[in-house]
Amino acid sequence: MTGQLEQVAPKTVVWLNEAQHYLLDQDHSAQVASGLRELLNDAARAPVLVLGTMWREQWDALTAIPTSGIEPDPYAQARQLIKNKSIAVPDVFTADELKAAQTPALGDPRLSEALQRAEQGQITQYLASAPALIERYNTAPPGAKALVEAAMDALRIGHGRALPLPLLEAAAEGYLTDIQCDLLDDDWLEQALVYTTRPLRGARGPLTRIRPRRAQTAPATPSYRLADYLEQHGRSLRRFTRSLAPLWDALLDHVAPTDLGVLGSAAEDRGLLYVASRFYIAAADSGDVTGMRHLAGLLEQAGRTKDAIYWWQRAADGEHTGAIAEHVASLLEKEELTAEALRWWQSAADAGSSVALDRTGELLEELGHIEEAICWWQHAADITIGDDAMSSAYIGQGARLLVKTGRVEEAMDRWIRAFRTDHFMGLLTGVPDELLATGCDEEALNWLRSRTKAGDANALKALRQLQDASNRASRNVLHESVEKDQTKDTIRPGQATDMTDELSAARQAAEQLLEGGRATEEAIGKLHRAGVAGNSRALELGSAVLWLSGKTDEAIRWWQCAAEQRDTPGTSYTSSAHYAARHAAKLMDEAGRTEEAIRWLQNRAETGDANAAEEVTRMLVRAGHATRALHWLEECAAAGQRYALAISVQLLAEVGRVDESRQLKLYGWDPDGSIAKPWEARSKIA
Repeated sequence: MTGQLEQVAPKTVVWLNEAQHYLLDQDHSAQVASGLRELLNDAARAPVLVLGTMWREQWDALTAIPTSGIEPDPYAQARQLIKNKSIAVPDVFTADELKAAQTPALGDPRLSEALQRAEQGQITQYLASAPALIERYNTAPPGAKALVEAAMDALRIGHGRALPLPLLEAAAEGYLTDIQCDLLDDDWLEQALVYTTRPLRGARGPLTRIRPRRAQTAPATPSYRLADYLEQHGRSLRRFTRSLAPLWDALLDHVAPTDLGVLGSAAEDRGLLYVASRFYIAAADSGDVTGMRHLAGLLEQAGRTKDAIYWWQRAADGEHTGAIAEHVASLLEKEELTAEALRWWQSAADAGSSVALDRTGELLEELGHIEEAICWWQHAADITIGDDAMSSAYIGQGARLLVKTGRVEEAMDRWIRAFRTDHFMGLLTGVPDELLATGCDEEALNWLRSRTKAGDANALKALRQLQDASNRASRNVLHESVEKDQTKDTIRPGQATDMTDELSAARQAAEQLLEGGRATEEAIGKLHRAGVAGNSRALELGSAVLWLSGKTDEAIRWWQCAAEQRDTPGTSYTSSAHYAARHAAKLMDEAGRTEEAIRWLQNRAETGDANAAEEVTRMLVRAGHATRALHWLEECAAAGQRYALAISVQLLAEVGRVDESRQLKLYGWDPDGSIAKPWEARSKIA
């Protein structure tokens, strides 16, 4: 595509139908986005319009910003390309929009027919041959329907639009009952393809064979694409349908190596940890370090730290990055494998990690390897020689340890060397405190005084530092008992209050406004404007006034409106929006509209809001519907909401099903919805 962009002349429209196939392709996203940005910024070819379409799910995936510094960010260029350039196309046109379309429909028979026959204003879908496609799908014989549903689910999971025929054939078996399978003709696949590929009304059928152009290399096996509207129909119709084991098996057997990580992540999103591990291991065995990282993260999240360490180590061997080595070292320390952790801290330090540089010295000291620690701090000072503050601090650390070993003069010599820079971080090295603690302060003072008399300015700085530390120690001893007495009965500020207390306080303030006649329409309007601007206290007070005035619906709407706040369109909700959502649900619950609150939160959670999922789970449990909550969470998992697994684990523990909770956390679900039995994350390569 990038080669074709070079041929674009001024006054050209570049139409990207299904733009996700270009911008969500991990291998080519950055290249395509960079080419488009270059085209748009080329004044010699202006004006140029680049217009593309994308389903909402793909838009969310493209605009989501990775939260982990370890994970790669393949879509950074694409996000810059589309930033603040979205135009939302409604699924349903309003009555006013339909009325406005009547005039242009006079000269367009297709639009005229759509206006007459489309249901609920779904003009776009009708124009895309939706009715005929749906009819063809609904009336399909078992073999043909199985092919279409396998295609729907493969695309919903994350496979590219080109679906190899062997993949569809292998997956289709899982969509047939035993009786249906037994009754199939020997040539059922040929019959199914004839049915599904037959064009309708001049448009593609449900499945269409992809024919390569002359300049393109023909694939080894035929590939098919699903009609766009059926793809979207499947995403909606089958959103909460579990992806069957035969489909995952077929994907693993027939997917391109470059797609293994994507499909593994899709399985992990659905809590299918074993399935995800198989994809990640296959990717890792092909040399993909990303697959190793993904599997390590999965195992770590599941609490299987030792298994995670193995895969993090393999990833570190493949990338040699300080960040991964540092992470491995931290995990090894948690498992109390201290000696091995030390080696990894040193490896991370060698790769340039300043955190590892510090931790290696600290750990050597904790293990009692004082001489090695002294040498390490000197090594740290040498390699940071260009950073005066850091280098002097490391020299000071070595001096502190020399004091501990009784080598005071050697320690003092190092310490005053650290004062050669004005950036000396003496208070952070602990040398004066160590001298006081070991009783070596007098010896050090005498040594420093002699050096000072000899004209050593740095020795004078060190002498003052030690005298200041001695004075501080005296003051601390004198005031220690006083501070204890003063804090004995002190209540610490900033203690969190629950939402009930916040609502109660707001209503008390609202009662005062109402009693004083100050709750005028003008005052309420000011509170509303302040609330919309982000003032949560104004929202609390204004909604409380409305609540006490009997305007329950309006009070709830205030919070629901605030709950939609996002930093930018397409990004996650703000912290204030999460806070507002909880308030809205609380008010609905208080008003006796608990089911409405539950459904509202569920709708929100099903868009990916984990906070809403946690809140609605709590509401269902309080109402005595723990089983219903678990069932709903399983549906969310089937839809690819990663939070569902963690919340289910917590919920099972809370209702006393501790063993199930533990097993679910460690091993996830199987594709049939049962908790998976124990499995090992083993590489196929010895």
